[in-house]
Amino acid sequence: MNHINIEVKVRCKEPELIRNILDQHKAEFQGTDHQTDTYFKVPAGRLKLREGNIENSLIYYRRKDREGPKESDVILFHPHKNSSLKETLSQALGILMIAKKKREIYFINNIKFHVDEVENLGSFIEIEAIDKDGKIGQKKLHEQCKQYMKLFKVKKEDLVKCSYSDLLLNKEIEIKEGTIKEAVAISRKIPEFIDPYNEKEYLHRFNNKKHLILVAYYQNSAVGFKAGYKVEDGFYTWMGGVLPEYRRMNIARRLTRSQEKWLKENNFKKVRLKTLNKRKAMLHFALSEGFKIVGCEPDKSSDLNKIFLEKIL
Repeated sequence: MNHINIEVKVRCKEPELIRNILDQHKAEFQGTDHQTDTYFKVPAGRLKLREGNIENSLIYYRRKDREGPKESDVILFHPHKNSSLKETLSQALGILMIAKKKREIYFINNIKFHVDEVENLGSFIEIEAIDKDGKIGQKKLHEQCKQYMKLFKVKKEDLVKCSYSDLLLNKEIEIKEGTIKEAVAISRKIPEFIDPYNEKEYLHRFNNKKHLILVAYYQNSAVGFKAGYKVEDGFYTWMGGVLPEYRRMNIARRLTRSQEKWLKENNFKKVRLKTLNKRKAMLHFALSEGFKIVGCEPDKSSDLNKIFLEKIL
């Protein structure tokens, strides 16, 4: 079953106030659901299996991470109880994260409200304006979300742009400045690096240049890195990668954005990178982060063409 949601997620300091407002507007209370959402590793979007005493669904959705009302393209599948779906997906895809919450569910016409208490995260409210058959339209759905945001007196600083899985992952992923030794050790575990650079090469490149090595830790283990140094016209983000078993956890994006924060703090105006034409995932990632292709160095094999990209900070 496919449908479109426009939804808003908000941190909530006073859930009782929200309950009172919903009661005053004669919202239909459907009950309190104790839910376990198991998120699976997928190359795009999010896939989760929801297990509750009210709601039980396999949910695939694509949604941009941004504050305020945002569209989700949703596909729902309702599995049979006691099916082997969870075990099958766990074995085939791997589990990304598990989120547990107590959810109060309310409805006013096509609008669904959640008052959530999420384990290890706190209290939230969600507003979902739902169009099941395409008769309402996106404009009206956005208006409905904004109407209830105003009613609930939502503050901009309380808006949440990502999923509960991302919030939980962010609590377990730490980005720190690292050492050459750490960068080399991680690079030797990344299968794409057939002959990774040694410490001597890092010392040579960094010699008398402002440089930065960032290391990503997941549950206190080093799982990714990003290294670069100053060049004449900006900053060259030279080496980086994430161990295969920790990909699809937004670690590369976290490293990139931490690097850009440091660059801005240190008055860099431009960041550059270089990759091979065959590195499709790297190209797609860089373009999604706002880099633009500015040049190409051809090779006899088109796969080995060097692609040059840059981003103005």
